[in-house]
Amino acid sequence: MDSLTEARRLALRRFVAHEGGHAVVVAKFKLTSSNASYLSQLISKDSKKAFGENSARSWQARLHMGGDFLLHPESYEPAAHVAVPATLEETVHRMAEFLAVVPVDQREVISAVMSGWARRPASAELANALIALLESRQ
Repeated sequence: MDSLTEARRLALRRFVAHEGGHAVVVAKFKLTSSNASYLSQLISKDSKKAFGENSARSWQARLHMGGDFLLHPESYEPAAHVAVPATLEETVHRMAEFLAVVPVDQREVISAVMSGWARRPASAELANALIALLESRQ
């Protein structure tokens, strides 16, 4: 891949991270399952997916990005981000909202990933809540 493509990919990764991660971006911008999958492929570490000018413009519009951060990635600097810890209830609610938009045929994979994460959470209470949520969605 050329350096511009890699710079675009890095800018998109930084944007997704700044927004709170892939799942948050998918939910926040109401991405379709195919767009969510393609976004995941674009930002993966060893991605070989094409990321030209048209794709960059499409993603900028889809993610409501001001400016031309993906067309001209050297201009992208995310605003200072202050993480506000979410309550357990907010976290579980957001996870439920996310699972609600995941197509039924993809929930098994998503649930497996989330279950793996729930086994090593910051708190046992969160793990139990996530496991209960995932079991109720399957």
